[in-house]
Amino acid sequence: MKMARKIMLFGVLAFIAAPLFAAEDDSKAFEQFQRVIEGMNQHSFEMIKDAIDQTDLTNRVLSSQTLQADVADGFRGNFWSVVESGVMGGLPPSGSDVKAELISFEFQDGIGQACVRFSYPGYEYNFQVIDLRHDRRSRLKIVDWFDASKAQLFSAYLGEELLGVKPTKESTRKLLSLSAPTDLQLFQATEILKAIRDRQAPRFFEIYDEFDEQLRREPLIAKHALFSANLVKDTARFVDSLKIFVDVYADDPNFAFMLSDYYMIVQDYENAFNSLRRFEQNFAVEEGAMPAKLSALALAIGKADEAEKFAVMATVNEPGLELGWWSLLRARAGAEDYQGALEPLQRLEDDFGHRLDESKLRRDKFRAFARLAGSQEFKDWRAGRN
Repeated sequence: MKMARKIMLFGVLAFIAAPLFAAEDDSKAFEQFQRVIEGMNQHSFEMIKDAIDQTDLTNRVLSSQTLQADVADGFRGNFWSVVESGVMGGLPPSGSDVKAELISFEFQDGIGQACVRFSYPGYEYNFQVIDLRHDRRSRLKIVDWFDASKAQLFSAYLGEELLGVKPTKESTRKLLSLSAPTDLQLFQATEILKAIRDRQAPRFFEIYDEFDEQLRREPLIAKHALFSANLVKDTARFVDSLKIFVDVYADDPNFAFMLSDYYMIVQDYENAFNSLRRFEQNFAVEEGAMPAKLSALALAIGKADEAEKFAVMATVNEPGLELGWWSLLRARAGAEDYQGALEPLQRLEDDFGHRLDESKLRRDKFRAFARLAGSQEFKDWRAGRN
């Protein structure tokens, strides 16, 4: 397991990096966190629940938004059902082959941080960065966690959800960044919060289409306009919403991961690469999946040197990740570095059980593999292994 650098980008806690088991409680915390990972993979909230401190999380959620008293009371009274819905909704569907992978864990002097990765087919993945602490009885507790696919802390996500339970003009006024919203703007924004709450994309856009430019550029509204357009697969709306979203969140690196995926939808690989690169530069976990995807995007936009650099980074950071070696093979085959391609070829066969003969390479959709298969370097290598 690769260790994190000195601090995580998104952590509520910051601390000096230390070896995995540098202190006595490190080992204990690591063992306790395994139950959380098992809970994620077994889709069992009961296994995760023990690590959640009800008082801590309640205070964090309620401090993230100004809620009506009855809504806040309702949250307190239904805490576990609300949290369970939010936690399980952030995991792969039950029965999925996608598993939670613990790729970084640090714990020292009663506080720590873990990073969990979910890897999907086709270079798709998500990260959750989880802040941890020990309570007075040395039990591991989750403080909060950042979900890269949502670009926010779990407590902030729940706060937004609760805000829509019973929106009023007064609560909406506190949410908006406008210094002096008009009565019409308050009414419209309150109504759209109800549409967000009810997951009604058609109603959302019925209201949204009447908005002025100021309201469309409100951060929460800009975000949900993009979410809703993606949900209903409306390409024109998605493109328009994406432009506003980019302007609104341009200075926030937390949204760069999400933004990269959205650029992929419209096949804007240049901006997808730049956004993911920006996120990677601020992400403090050394692992292989993100540089592997950066390598693939670099290939797509004709940056051969960058493709090679990130593919090498993927294999160095995480030698046991098969995806990294495929990235290096594609990068070197694409650059016609056929001698260099022999290294990932050999690793893919020896370590991951592949048989990469000429016919298999020629059948691959990546055209550079056909040229690799016809090279003298490959033929000599293949002959020596047969």
